[in-house]
Amino acid sequence: MDASGRDGQVRRGVAGTVSAAASGAAPVGAELIRPHYVARRWMLSSKAARPFIHLLCLHEGASIDVGEPGRTMAFTGPAIVWLPAGSAEYLEVSAGATAELLQLRAGIWHRYLPPSAEPAYLALEAAGGIMALPVEPDLVTTMSRSIAAIAAEIASPARSAAASIMSAELTLCVLRLWRLFADSDRNEEGSSAEILSRFRRLLEERYQQHLRVSDYAKLLGMTPDRLHALCSRELKRSPSELIQQRVVKEAATRLEAGTVAVKQIAFALGFKDTAYFSRFFRKHTGEAPGVWRRRVAARSRAGQSRPTLNFADWP
Repeated sequence: MDASGRDGQVRRGVAGTVSAAASGAAPVGAELIRPHYVARRWMLSSKAARPFIHLLCLHEGASIDVGEPGRTMAFTGPAIVWLPAGSAEYLEVSAGATAELLQLRAGIWHRYLPPSAEPAYLALEAAGGIMALPVEPDLVTTMSRSIAAIAAEIASPARSAAASIMSAELTLCVLRLWRLFADSDRNEEGSSAEILSRFRRLLEERYQQHLRVSDYAKLLGMTPDRLHALCSRELKRSPSELIQQRVVKEAATRLEAGTVAVKQIAFALGFKDTAYFSRFFRKHTGEAPGVWRRRVAARSRAGQSRPTLNFADWP
């Protein structure tokens, strides 16, 4: 990552700073933006296959413009700013500004996080736009210390426990940001419920088409990870589980309803191969379609309730 003045001359980073060029393909990088007597520009764009996500920790009194061709947004500290991959090309840092910048390689940086931080990773990785969260100066100070510690460990990777310290400090940063994100998201529960309602309506209309999770996410105007996070949090099931369960529920209903051939039911549900339909149904119910149908019929004749599916019924 280059820091340059308005005159176009590249200026070298201060001690402890790690640039994107120095970190190469590393999943995590860190930069310390220290006060300077002129405004400077930090380039955020990358030609790598996996671009960087950025977390900007902006101190009180500092102002930074986040920009791309034709669009610029101004932020003033104290604030924490989350920049998804590809959301901006540069930072225009005002003279005298103090800030810290985390660089997280999209789709890879979670390797430094423990399993317990996975919900935070999924929620943040799925963020669709720039998030700027005004915070108290004390939180900026706390976050900045963690980012500075990460920069120090990157600068001395051979030191004992460097990777573990980096992991601990990055986890603290991510969890603190996620808490801010989650607290603000509580005020948007209605919008989350609306998204899930739209997903269910789409699934009712299109489950026979066997669309992928990414297809439904595109129809909803969101990322697959965001849809996964919403379904997992609110419904305790992944989108793919819900899609499969809707198909199985419909198959079971049709098998119970009459004597239509299994082959015809398979084709009606979008399966081109009856054998594949049978394997799919057995995977979710433990029985082949024909066996399921006969067992349901026998229980009905005996006045017993139908078998219970081995997954939660579609809501």
